[in-house]
Amino acid sequence: MMEFVESSRLLDNPSGLRRRLRDQGYLFFRSMLPKHDVLDLRHQILECCRDAGWLRPGSELLDGIAGHAPVLEGEPEYADLYFRVQALEALHALKLDDGIMGVMEALFEEPVFPLPQSIARIAFPGDNRRGTQPHQDWIFVGGSMETISCWVPLGDVSAEVGGLRILAGSHKAGFLEPRPAPGPGGRIVDVDPTLQWHQSGYRAGDVLLFKMLTVHAAADNLTPDKLRISADYRYTGKSHVIADEWFQPHFGVVDERFTWERLERDWKDSPVAHYWDRYPRVRTTHHVRFWESGN
Repeated sequence: MMEFVESSRLLDNPSGLRRRLRDQGYLFFRSMLPKHDVLDLRHQILECCRDAGWLRPGSELLDGIAGHAPVLEGEPEYADLYFRVQALEALHALKLDDGIMGVMEALFEEPVFPLPQSIARIAFPGDNRRGTQPHQDWIFVGGSMETISCWVPLGDVSAEVGGLRILAGSHKAGFLEPRPAPGPGGRIVDVDPTLQWHQSGYRAGDVLLFKMLTVHAAADNLTPDKLRISADYRYTGKSHVIADEWFQPHFGVVDERFTWERLERDWKDSPVAHYWDRYPRVRTTHHVRFWESGN
């Protein structure tokens, strides 16, 4: 396993950023986001976890010490807590940070559209059999293959806690047809054994960007009791196309409770609410995952 190649020194070199993304399939930045904003969001998510009984009684909140058996994304108990997480204004505000938006505009060389759907992940230790398998994002995101994914650790994520790992250069193989597999997303792709996995320990404020066809996976959480908390965002240029479902909240397709009207209810006329109405409109398409279409 190799350490990520850091790209912070290229922030004043847009052509260098584009070249590295083209060559490696990812960009990794240390301390791009304000640490206090990241930790504030972590605090709010962990308050939800504490209220749901997921944390060890008496433990320090920001440590995120699990005191509950693993709850998996998609289970009813997860959805109940996740509604509260999706209603956090800070979750959606973080992706509009000037630092990330500046990098995205440099990469696309045009105004950028942050996709409305924001995703938070709360991963328990002790259930590594159901980790996220190697996959490409495009089968889930649809739209333009030039859309860029952004993974943000919400707090320090050591190598032992595990974080996202990247198969550097894997995007050059093009689209890889996935197979069914256990774990989040339910799909896996075959990994080129000649390519090298890259992974580093993360600190609050770090950001990982990668292409739609870059193979990536979640490393196992090898700790006995620490939750791993992160956020996923997506961005595309205004000339590109996105799948219409990405205008809905995460879980909105499968759970009728997840609507913007309900989630934004307590945001008190925040500029984050329906921010996309103030951005240049992008074209949309209907994305049908091929395993759902009967093909």
